[in-house]
Amino acid sequence: MFEMRWLAFGVRLESRGFRAASKGGSPGSSYNFHEKMSDPSVSEDPPLHDAYRFDHFEVRVLSETLLCDNERVKIQALPFRLLLVLLENAGNVVTIEELGRRLGGPMYQVELGSLRVAATKLREALGDNAMAPRFVKTISGQGYKFIANVTPVDDRSTELSLEFVPNPALPAIESFSVRRISSKTVMVLLVAGAVSMIAVMAGFLIYRESHIALAGEHDLIVLGGFTNSSGDHDMDGTLSSAFRVKLQESPYLNLVSDRKFRTLVKDPEVATLNDELNACRTLRGQILLRGQLASRNPGNEVALTAWACSSGRKLTTQKSVASTKADILPALNVATEQMRRRLGEPDNSLQRFNVPLNQATTSSLVALRAFTQGEDKRAQGLESDSISDYKLAADLDPQFALAYARLGAIYFNAGEYVLSRQYFQKAFDLRARTTDRERLYITANYYGFATGEVSRATEAYELWRKVYPQDMAPVNNLAIEYLLIGQPEKAVELARTAGQLDTTIDLANATWTQAYLEVGDYASLNALCKSSLGEESNTTVFHVLCFQGAFAQNDEAGMQHQLQWARGKSQETLLLQEAANVAVSRGKAAEAWRLFDQAKESALQNNLVEFAAGTTLNKATSKADVGYPGEARHDIEDALKLAPNGPQTQGFAALALARAGETALAQAEAGKAAAQSPLDTILNSSILASVRAAIHLQKHEPEEAVRSLDVSRVYDFNEFMQLAPSYYRGLAYLQMKQPKEAAAEFQRVIDHRIIAPDSLYVELSTLELGHSLQLIGDTSHARLEYEQLEEVWRDADTDFPPLRQMHRYEQQLPR
Repeated sequence: MFEMRWLAFGVRLESRGFRAASKGGSPGSSYNFHEKMSDPSVSEDPPLHDAYRFDHFEVRVLSETLLCDNERVKIQALPFRLLLVLLENAGNVVTIEELGRRLGGPMYQVELGSLRVAATKLREALGDNAMAPRFVKTISGQGYKFIANVTPVDDRSTELSLEFVPNPALPAIESFSVRRISSKTVMVLLVAGAVSMIAVMAGFLIYRESHIALAGEHDLIVLGGFTNSSGDHDMDGTLSSAFRVKLQESPYLNLVSDRKFRTLVKDPEVATLNDELNACRTLRGQILLRGQLASRNPGNEVALTAWACSSGRKLTTQKSVASTKADILPALNVATEQMRRRLGEPDNSLQRFNVPLNQATTSSLVALRAFTQGEDKRAQGLESDSISDYKLAADLDPQFALAYARLGAIYFNAGEYVLSRQYFQKAFDLRARTTDRERLYITANYYGFATGEVSRATEAYELWRKVYPQDMAPVNNLAIEYLLIGQPEKAVELARTAGQLDTTIDLANATWTQAYLEVGDYASLNALCKSSLGEESNTTVFHVLCFQGAFAQNDEAGMQHQLQWARGKSQETLLLQEAANVAVSRGKAAEAWRLFDQAKESALQNNLVEFAAGTTLNKATSKADVGYPGEARHDIEDALKLAPNGPQTQGFAALALARAGETALAQAEAGKAAAQSPLDTILNSSILASVRAAIHLQKHEPEEAVRSLDVSRVYDFNEFMQLAPSYYRGLAYLQMKQPKEAAAEFQRVIDHRIIAPDSLYVELSTLELGHSLQLIGDTSHARLEYEQLEEVWRDADTDFPPLRQMHRYEQQLPR
């Protein structure tokens, strides 16, 4: 039976930072400028030469200085080290592995992302161009090569700053004399000294004020609007997403989520400063950051301003000039790096987490604008409406990894698993073109929702959560993983934490709601469903969960309220399927089949083809399990025509076919699914295990059926299977004439009904539990089970096969 999962956005990547460059040491110390380790066995090699000259440049090794026409050029430590290694091997390719070892030192290696950033910074310092290099050439798939002519210099006099060199033109000092100074001269000197001291102190204070960190690690930072006053309306609403990506890249900054901010400021692009400061104070933020693109002659200027939320005082403005339109994203890179430094982010963090925007997002401003529009809609909970924007962004820039990742997540949430896998695969293939944060977002979701590797996804989310404890997304998605495999008790605290980190994100609230539902905490569940956030939520799965909770509590009004919310919306598909599940569990088969058909048509109208196939298979499996195998075959054929290539569709089709008695076809579809997704944990360990068990049941091989389900036991309560594995295991024990063991399995289903309250297998297990107890000889408890079913099926169709079966069992009870 098809059930839905959903995921949130955003990921971080744990990394190893670089040690600070050591400025001390003797003139013969190594040019690997990492700090020496305490291990005495670690040695450092002396530099090969004192300096290198090429073109108009001179590199002085010991003083770590880069000169151009005798003027010092600003360059950071890691790019300088990269330059030295390349100069030492001028004309030869230095591999990525060798660079990682040489730049990182003996205890750890520099990672590829940092190496690319260092190469970019080095080219900036040298005025070089990666597309038409004069100095540093990228050798694809291998490393880097210094291609200009280099002259090594072995003359310690190039390092005058390191030692005193006497000037022979000056005479030797043999003696000195003293003369009396007048009191007037003394007064002039004192006044001059005082003035100098005041100037020095003022300069110190100004320096201190301009260099002191503006934010601590726990200060909340709110990102406001990014306005466009350049006069170029093509730039309207373009830079805000890039601005956020660059700041989210930082592991140091503690950012308030965009969704939280937008609950108070609907359109940051046109909001006033006072509106945003008020919102910042409401959100308990300490600093508000705003961006602006302004025109200047020539070109444009990117300006980022930080404001103190409490007082409204301007703290700093960081600017960068863009001479042409193509320079706007590089200018935003520079301005954000400057702002991150002013906020207090350490240099080693800036070096490690500082991927250029044209790599982290896109070099196309048009694609970036489309992506930003999608982000704005997603921030408002309008996921389906954002699809066209993300698709446009990917069409405009086929290398836009983050756009593909967003599409993968949205299609997964919509139940379009084939499309989701395709987009996640594209994102995963392009993951090198992202920030470290987004790279792990893509990687974790790829394992969790494309390949289905539960353990690898869980490891990735745990890592993300550990390194970035303020991020909601890894906590939320980790909770989803535990809900997926049927361990809601592990998910509850995670879901609560995710919701507390950001109460405004609908998907986090949906996870929280599901966790409460599956542990039976109906008081907390009802509080969420009836809260203002719940009433205003646009997330379909949230309303589905509230519907299920109302059903579990026999709250007909609550169920109708959720159905009314969905009526006429594109999201109605999911609620119609839930209503169909309820109808079949109550024995109203005709009504259930009609609702399943409506859900299918609604899905097709909204271009959710795979979900339509899943709904049809849900109907087919229900028919086969309640006793309409012939009708089920027709529905299976329809489903496979709609979505023949999806591994989950194939897996559930195989299950429906097996339950309908078509064992050969079931084996064929199961083989296709396994071949497509050999690593998918739930598909292979639960869905296909249940297919094998169902086939053995048809062949009256119950021992084999039980063995087939051994691998599934740890995943018996996964959300896709809706408690079916324990039910099938119970049927196998009945075939083996072991009613006691069968009763235990049916009781497991009933005991876990809170995980899937509207699952058909709850009522079918209650029926077969009564039968098992009857076979054991416990007729009094068997009667109790049948009485419960009489109440559930009081309005059932008179020809509902399970109802007729119950009447046959009752006739066998002693009078």
